[in-house]
Amino acid sequence: MQLLECPVSFRLSAETHRKYSVAAKQHGMDLSKYLRARLETEDAVSEQVSQLRLTLLDTTSDQPGTEQLTPILLELLLLARRESSPGDLRAVHLELERQGVPCWTPDRHQELPE
Repeated sequence: MQLLECPVSFRLSAETHRKYSVAAKQHGMDLSKYLRARLETEDAVSEQVSQLRLTLLDTTSDQPGTEQLTPILLELLLLARRESSPGDLRAVHLELERQGVPCWTPDRHQELPE
């Protein structure tokens, strides 16, 4: 485990503090651990969204007739990925595996067929 040696202080509204405190309790965490986990999850999701965007651009830019679909597909993928919890993504990946469809991941996007 990495040593957490750099404290960060910031202010929240009373309502936001209450909301996060309740959520932290529901997850069996203290508030700081819960907020740290949320920030780290957001970072991971942002990285995956970036990788999805690059993958989609790579696979559609050289195919004729897809230029007009690319912006809307990108927007839909980015919105869906941003709103999906890690549990939702696992469920989708399990369903894709059940159907024999390879799952996209940042480390294997080059391996998927075009």
